[in-house]
Amino acid sequence: MGKREVRVIVVPKGASAALLVAASAAMIGAIAALSGRAYASTPSSVRQLVARMMEHSPHAILVMLMPLVANALLFVPWGFFAFIVLDRAERPRARTYAMTVAGGILFAAAIAAWQSLLPTRVTTITDATANAAGTLAGAWAAHLRKSVRVRFDY
Repeated sequence: MGKREVRVIVVPKGASAALLVAASAAMIGAIAALSGRAYASTPSSVRQLVARMMEHSPHAILVMLMPLVANALLFVPWGFFAFIVLDRAERPRARTYAMTVAGGILFAAAIAAWQSLLPTRVTTITDATANAAGTLAGAWAAHLRKSVRVRFDY
């Protein structure tokens, strides 16, 4: 049996940009839908957080970390599509990463500003950090896609 030719599907930058806009709209829609159904506790010092973690069970620790994880995961698709849209052969990769993360931070700041106008504000400063981490993870995944080839044997 001979090897089959590898088929490459080229996705135009315009389609990637449309997916970035769709991901942004979905994020805004999810935040609007959750408005008034979530809450943010008052900020605590690192000492208070460590003390609370030590007195709680592992399940309580997971509950405390879930908002950070959710905020990071929310921005992974955004970082992925933004990196693809911004990536150019002539642009240094570090600059593409910087532009993607800066764009993610600006988008997160715009969402936080919008949320501050809502009657039930649910954003905290840790959200911005998690959003930036999610954007960076998405950018890393978009960069990784170039060097990874998945092949399933049948």
